[in-house]
Amino acid sequence: MFKNICAVAALLLLLGGCKPNDGGDKFDRAAMLTNLVNNIIIPAHQAFSASAAQLKIKKDSFTANPSSVTLDSLKAAFLSAYISYMKVETYSFTASGETRTLNVFVTDTSQINTNISTGAYNLSAANNIQAKGFPALDYLLFSRSSNEIVNLFTTDVNAAKRIQYLNDITNEIATTASGATVAWNNSVSQFISASGTDIGSSAGMLVNDLSFSSERCRRERVGNSLGYIGTISSGNIAPYLLEAYHSAYSKELLAENLRQLKTLYEGGSGSGFDDYLTYLNAEYNGQPLAPAISNQFDLVIQKAEIIPVNYSTALTNNRPDMESLFLELKKLTVMLKVDMSSQLGVIINYSDNDGD
Repeated sequence: MFKNICAVAALLLLLGGCKPNDGGDKFDRAAMLTNLVNNIIIPAHQAFSASAAQLKIKKDSFTANPSSVTLDSLKAAFLSAYISYMKVETYSFTASGETRTLNVFVTDTSQINTNISTGAYNLSAANNIQAKGFPALDYLLFSRSSNEIVNLFTTDVNAAKRIQYLNDITNEIATTASGATVAWNNSVSQFISASGTDIGSSAGMLVNDLSFSSERCRRERVGNSLGYIGTISSGNIAPYLLEAYHSAYSKELLAENLRQLKTLYEGGSGSGFDDYLTYLNAEYNGQPLAPAISNQFDLVIQKAEIIPVNYSTALTNNRPDMESLFLELKKLTVMLKVDMSSQLGVIINYSDNDGD
């Protein structure tokens, strides 16, 4: 589950060998932010909004006529929207912060079933944070065979309530996606003008988001299921802790999330944080830091994708590969959270309390 973002500084800029940016450099952060918001952040939100709208359309077709055919179409739309969501989950500010509530796993299946059986629930309530969004859809659409799923929406005693719940959680995804897109379109000028590196600045928040998202990939998308408590291994695997456990799309989602983080870091074809680090002559073990981070992104993406089976199976059959992925994600997290942030003069102001 997401750790709460808090307003305390978790990292001081007293790291050996670092040359913190004191804010006096002449790098054009406004130009970097302009590129990031116009060419990466807003297009990603527009794509997510469109895929969420298509998900809603396929949901409407299924609920109007539940069948294996309409269910398959809904499942395909689910994967497309979930993959698209990976491009926007990183961002914690403007209305994008609300999108993070759409992917809090592990799924609370007991709460979902209670909500359906009673028909009384408030999706905004804290007790439903793990009973909605994509994890809830993952459970409702994939936890049983297609025939069993269709029967639950047609002949089961709670079929009507189940349809209503599917309507509510899918509609919330579409509404949240649309709202985040509108919010970003309305806040471009404000985003670009906050061009410092202090707490509350756009660059500062993006660095925090990059670090936090990398850490979530390490911890929640890989480490927890491998039995890691922080960075200490218990030796016990727990497949049910994986993202998209029922649909077995964990690998695809992790790889897409990492690709998007790399795009944000590099600014696509425009100015990004790698250019900023290059401008500052930032180093890592005696070598330029900017390409070192890019190379580490490439490595973890490759390791995420090269595992030949779904992650639930890989936890047992390909455990060394999963362990290697975890360790390289840990390295990436440290590079972003410690090396990059200190060089840019950005304070990491969220708390994770599990070490790096």
